[in-house]
Amino acid sequence: MNQKLVEQKVNGIRMRALIAGSGPPLLLVHGFPLSHQMWLPQIEYFQSRFTVIAPDLRGFGNSDISTGIVTMEQHARDLDMLLQVLNIEDPVSYCGLSMGGYIAWEFWKHFTDRLRTLILCDTKAEADSEEGITQRLKMADLVLRHGPEVISTAMIPNLISESSLQKQSHISEYLISMIEATNNEGIAASQKGMAARSDFSNQIKNIRIPTLFIVGSEDLLTPPEVMKQMCSQVPDSKYFEVSEVGHMAPMEAPDAVNQAMDDFLSDSL
Repeated sequence: MNQKLVEQKVNGIRMRALIAGSGPPLLLVHGFPLSHQMWLPQIEYFQSRFTVIAPDLRGFGNSDISTGIVTMEQHARDLDMLLQVLNIEDPVSYCGLSMGGYIAWEFWKHFTDRLRTLILCDTKAEADSEEGITQRLKMADLVLRHGPEVISTAMIPNLISESSLQKQSHISEYLISMIEATNNEGIAASQKGMAARSDFSNQIKNIRIPTLFIVGSEDLLTPPEVMKQMCSQVPDSKYFEVSEVGHMAPMEAPDAVNQAMDDFLSDSL
């Protein structure tokens, strides 16, 4: 199957993305502090029927780094410009995990016409609490001073379930390698951006496109009850819970997640 890595000038930076397959566009937006590689099972599955676009966000993977703060709106604007330079004119099915979900709200707010469907994995709509903001800023400072190695192993229990840790140890190893390959300035800039992000919890009721919420039953960061609550607010949205997995449901249970996405997209497109 045809896959290619492309580099494009996007809003003053060089942005890298994996493009695979042909058909309606499916945009996969990774979580923090990872890269497009978290989506490899989805890319393999959907490239036979979709044009899959899996970018490395600003500051992650092999895209250029911005220092200071990178807001969720900036990431959304980067994605819009990336689609423009790739000549993707059809509305996209947008699938984002965690931070990719935070960016989804901004993308929906600013570029509604670009969206055909929304798939939101293990994420939330509300802004951080004061405690959450403090923790993010502490992490940003820690990574700037000591590098990503100081957080990589410590993040794993929040990212995958105990079951995945025991039965699929390769996932934790892969996550650690992705995190440690990420530039400390890139991590800090988006961590500060997440700390400053807008609260969309009272706005998502206005979403009027097909929407699917996917969550791991053992997700500690954005638990099922959070995702169920969002689903109840978005008109005609669907909810899918994956048993025995945590925050990284697409990596931990790719077969189940791919099937849920496939069923949803088949009904929606």
